[in-house]
This record gives sequence, C-alpha cells and structure tokens, in this order.
Amino acid sequence: MSDTPGFEGFAGISHSTAIPNVFFSAVLPRMRAADELLAFLWLARCVQEQRGDARFATAEQVWAQEGAPDAFDTLGTGFAGLVSGLDACVELGAALAMQLRGAAGEQVVYFVNNPGSRRTVGRARGGEIRLLPETVAIPVMVETRPSIFRLYEENVGTITPLMGERLVTAAETYPAEWIHDAFQVAVELNVRNWRYIERILQRWTAEGRNEGTEDDTLEDRKRRYLGGDLGHIVRYR
Repeated sequence: MSDTPGFEGFAGISHSTAIPNVFFSAVLPRMRAADELLAFLWLARCVQEQRGDARFATAEQVWAQEGAPDAFDTLGTGFAGLVSGLDACVELGAALAMQLRGAAGEQVVYFVNNPGSRRTVGRARGGEIRLLPETVAIPVMVETRPSIFRLYEENVGTITPLMGERLVTAAETYPAEWIHDAFQVAVELNVRNWRYIERILQRWTAEGRNEGTEDDTLEDRKRRYLGGDLGHIVRYR
C-alpha cells in the first residue's frame, strides 16, 4: 500500500485554469494522443499564470511546472511527448507558435490560440514588439490538418459549443474533400449557413455527386442541392 496521502478534494477558493467550452467540442475530439491533451492543459496553465499581454511559454517552461513531468511520464511519452503534443496543438489550431532568433540561438515559444495571442503574434511578426529582448520573431510554418472548424469560421461565423458538436459529427461522417467542396458550393451560391451545407453533404451521400452542367443557372444549382425546394432556405448557423 502506498504511503502517499490521498487527494482530499479541492479548496473552496483556489487558483484555477480557464479552458474555453468550445475546446471540449471542437478540439478535444480531434486529438489522437494523451500527449496532445496534456500539452494543451499544461500550456494553458503556464500562460495563465503570467501577467501582461504577451503570454507564451517554451516547452522547457511548460515542463518545469510542478507535476508536469510526472503527468507526461505516467500518461504520455515524457518530454518528447510534450514537444510533439505542443506541435500537434498548433496543427489543430488550439495553439500558436513562433520561432525566436537571437544571438543566443533559436527557440520556439507557444501561445494558447485566443484573440490576445493572435494580436501579440501579429505585432511580433510585424516587428512592432519583441517577445524577448534582442530577438526576431519568425512564424512557425505547419501543415494544418483539414479542418471543418476553420472552414466554418471563415465562411459562416463563430462556433458555439452546440455547433462544435455538429461539426465534429460531420467531420466523422463525410470525407474531408466533400466537406471542403460543400463549403465552396455554399460560398459560390452565397448561401452561407450550416443547414444548407449539411443538406449538400446529405444529398451527395444519398444520390451521389451530380455536378450538373455549365449552363445551369444559380436557381438550378440551388434546387439541385436542396432537392427542388427553394421556398425556405433556413438561415441556421
């Protein structure tokens, strides 16, 4: 039997780490390893303990937090898992990364991807601010995973927790190429709502992809994707 005392519960007033609700519906289901989840949680804790507008951390700073090495050694794959997990969070869009180059060498810093971080990264890329003294910020280029969430944000609007769950279901149901093409069809027809995009995907699944002809009018294309019903296009996001 272990001599380590058991956890007796959380205090009524204690420091907390805030995790956006949309993380649980739009990001967590897309993670594929414990290292990715651990990396995001420990990064969020690390940067939220900082003050000021520019909140970021290196992998070494995340690793230095009390409890982080034990968590990664027990559930993940150690420090290498932390680094790969942070990079995966960047690919997923949950984190941002910048490479800082200076006289002391190069290092990569990570941010939680929120509006404040995006502003900071933009200012650093433009040379308006320096994240660390005597360094130059260079964007870290990653090949992002095909993302239904980014398509939605860019073409429809803000993702709510409920919509995040719907998008996760769609991403698991339809091929990524179909999802991309369905958004493109909706944009071309200027019908930017999820209900319409979902109807396109459902129709392609049931009947196959009938692209029509070059002579089709705008109304012809809308009828084809809506099954002949143009009476009511639901403006549902």
